[in-house]
Amino acid sequence: MMKTCSLSMKSGVPPHRFSTFLLVLLLPFQALGGVPPPDNARPIVGILTTPLEAGGCVTSFRSTLDGGDPDGAPTSCFHSLYVKWLESAGARVVPIRYDASDSELLHLATSINGILFTGGDTPIIHTDSQYMHAAGYLLNHTKHSIDHFPLWGTCMGIQTLSILVAGSADVLESGIFTGVDPQMMPLNLTAAAVDSRLLGTSSTAPSVLTALRTANVTTNLHHDGIDPKTFLINSNLQDFYHVLSTNVDTSGHSFVSTIEAKDYPIFGVQWHPERPQFDWSYKGLLNHDLLAIQTMQYFSNFFVQEARRNDRRFQVESEEKSNLIYNYSPEMSDSSYQAYLFAK
Repeated sequence: MMKTCSLSMKSGVPPHRFSTFLLVLLLPFQALGGVPPPDNARPIVGILTTPLEAGGCVTSFRSTLDGGDPDGAPTSCFHSLYVKWLESAGARVVPIRYDASDSELLHLATSINGILFTGGDTPIIHTDSQYMHAAGYLLNHTKHSIDHFPLWGTCMGIQTLSILVAGSADVLESGIFTGVDPQMMPLNLTAAAVDSRLLGTSSTAPSVLTALRTANVTTNLHHDGIDPKTFLINSNLQDFYHVLSTNVDTSGHSFVSTIEAKDYPIFGVQWHPERPQFDWSYKGLLNHDLLAIQTMQYFSNFFVQEARRNDRRFQVESEEKSNLIYNYSPEMSDSSYQAYLFAK
C-alpha cells in the first residue's frame, strides 16, 4: 500500500539563508550536550497530510467530495490511525497541509515538537511534486534545527525520507514486493541496532527486543521498498542513516524495514506500528494480541518522548487551539478507522 519516495525535491530552504551560520546550524543534536533537554509535558506532533486523490481516502470518502462548496473542498487527508497512535503516548496532533506555503510550513514547524510522515499511495517518485517539496522542506528544517526536533516516517514515510536523502527516486523499488500486504513479521535486526537510540540494547526493554526478533508483531502493508544493498551503494544514504533492520518478502526480495539517522532524531519504519492497536480490517490477518500491542506501544512512547525534548510552542493559546486536530471531525467509512479531510 505504501509507495514511492524520492529526493530531487525543491529544498525550500535557500542555501544563502544559512551561509553565515552554516557550521552552527549543521551541528548534530548530540553536540548540544551539557544542556539538559526540556521536559515538555504537553507535546504536539504535526502530521503531514497527503494529496487526497492518492491518500487512500477518496474511495472510502467519495460522498464528502461530491457537491458542496468547491472553494472549501478537501485537498488532502490522513487516516485517524496516526492520530490515535500519537495520542496513545500523550501527544496532541496538528495537521500540516502538504499544499501549505513555505512560510506556513515554517511557522507550524517552529510551533510544534515533532513531525510524522504517514503511509499512503502518493506518487513520491515525482520528486518535483508539492508533496515532496513540503516533505523536503520539513526534513531540511529538522536537519538545521539546533534543538532536538524529531521526525518519524511510516511506510511511505520511510520511502520519502530515503528518496529525499538519496537525491534520487531510483533508490525505490516499486511494485516488486509480494506477500507483505498484509503480513505480520518479526524484524531481522542488524548489528547497527545494538547501539541505536531506537532499538539499542541499553535503551530498549529486553521484552521489546525479544518480541521484535521472534514474534509476528510488525504490520507490513506495502509493495514498494528499498533494497538493503542500496544503502551501501548510495553514499548519501550510507552517510546519513543506520539500517537497524531488514526483512524478506515471499519471493525472496530483501527490503530495509527500520532506519535511524546517524546525527539527527530522524527515524523510519517500513511497517505500521499503529495498526495492531487500531486497525480491525484485513479479515483477521493482523495480530492484535497483547504482545503485539505492547511492542507497538513502545514506538509511540519512544517518538513522543523524543518530541518532549524541545520546548517549541505556539506563542498564543488561541492559535494553538485553532490548529489542533480537535477542530476537525473524521469522516466515517466502511473500514475500522476513519480519515481526516482538509481544505487547502
